[in-house]
Amino acid sequence: MLATPWEQRKSAYDFVVIGSGYGGAISAARLASANLNPKPSVCILERGKEWQPGNYPETAADVLGATRSDLNPLGLYELLNYPDISVIKASGLGGTSLINANVAIVPDREVFEQFNWPASITYDALQPYYQRASQALAANPHPRALQLAKVQALDRRAQQLGMRAQALNIVVNFLVDGPNAFGVNQKPCIDCGNCVTGCNVGAKNTVYMNYLPMAANAGASIFTQTKVEWLEKLACGGWRIHGKFVKDDFSGVEFTLDTREVILSAGSLNSTEILLRSEMHGLNVSPALGTKFSGNGDFFGLAYNGSFQTNVLGYAKADTPGPADSPEPGPNIVGVVRYSDGLDEAQRITVEDFSFPRAFVEASKAVFGTLRGDDTITGNEQAQAGRLARDLSLAAQLHDPNGAMNHSMLYLVMGQDNARGTILFEAPFTEPDGRIRVSWDQAGQQQIFTRMNGELRRHARALEASFISNPTWSVFKLGHLITAHPLGGCPMGDDY
Repeated sequence: MLATPWEQRKSAYDFVVIGSGYGGAISAARLASANLNPKPSVCILERGKEWQPGNYPETAADVLGATRSDLNPLGLYELLNYPDISVIKASGLGGTSLINANVAIVPDREVFEQFNWPASITYDALQPYYQRASQALAANPHPRALQLAKVQALDRRAQQLGMRAQALNIVVNFLVDGPNAFGVNQKPCIDCGNCVTGCNVGAKNTVYMNYLPMAANAGASIFTQTKVEWLEKLACGGWRIHGKFVKDDFSGVEFTLDTREVILSAGSLNSTEILLRSEMHGLNVSPALGTKFSGNGDFFGLAYNGSFQTNVLGYAKADTPGPADSPEPGPNIVGVVRYSDGLDEAQRITVEDFSFPRAFVEASKAVFGTLRGDDTITGNEQAQAGRLARDLSLAAQLHDPNGAMNHSMLYLVMGQDNARGTILFEAPFTEPDGRIRVSWDQAGQQQIFTRMNGELRRHARALEASFISNPTWSVFKLGHLITAHPLGGCPMGDDY
């Protein structure tokens, strides 16, 4: 276990890092490991609990039981619903790295040329740091990426465009069987497809496998179950952190902690919420706080019940496919088709494959079997009906290679939205400490999402499948979006 017992905390530290995802873990690791004299004291505060491989849920009921809420403040999975967009994220030691889909893409140069970044943040200046992060996270492609059925399905549409699907760099271990470079025992990936519910194999290179042990080995203290509420700037210099330690029985104990410097890395939403609540307590903040919220252009759609076997159904760690079962799907995301050549940055999109973790296999069969989608070709109705009947039969085989769900493709798409969302703080009339909400009028009515939807329909046609668009976006033309990549809220600038 990496966490330090709460009773061993000190009253003050030189640096307090709030949040233990990528931003917090990397900051703490580099600070604690830096060759400084005197050596600073560093601690990490994480609101979630410590999860280890082998403890992640693998059934729908267990996922539901591990969902974070006011009644379950130590839950791992968090879904926040706002009128215009929903946000999926995690709460635990390692942040959303625990349940993301592992993709490590370096942004295009044009990203840094077309936006108002601070002058010191350029594409060239960041390259050495992208390389250092990639090395520490051990980003690499799946060794058999192009042999996986779902990547070959992705490639069918790519070939129609004169392109090819490519293997992505993903932070998954395929080689190490034993201690890694940071002294943490790992196992090679078994292709089970449970990355986004938590890797029970120990193959997923979350920051729990690298940067957090680097920080701990260098002397940093790591405290879990510590929810920071607000920050106070002290007249004598430094900061006082106000928060609540959540016990295992979910009861809370308020605490304060002093520090010379604070690194606020609690994610787009939580960092903004902490600062907005701090403003309610008297902290002066920038007028830009809460602005430029973006969902990273996240979108999805489904090619359902097509002519080609895709092998997208995940397995529990202990399960082994039988002779009549479909093979393991591979990590949740493996391949990509990038629409970038000759396009302005604002028009570029990225389409990735996605497989269903074990916990959602039954639900996906029921939900998508009910929706069924729109035909993209005719003449295959009888074959589709046969595959659908296999999935919906009372004696249905869970990993039936010839079922409708195993002839489907879920696509995740990213692009560039207008980043005009605003994070607002609700005064504490109904909540004891106040709460944020995201306001983004007509978020889903941007042209980029219509373009994405049209291209995903063409992907479905390439597989001779029916097309199911994002239901939250398409039903009643609500234009509601879902993102796993919330950005903004604390926009960067050259000055205050």
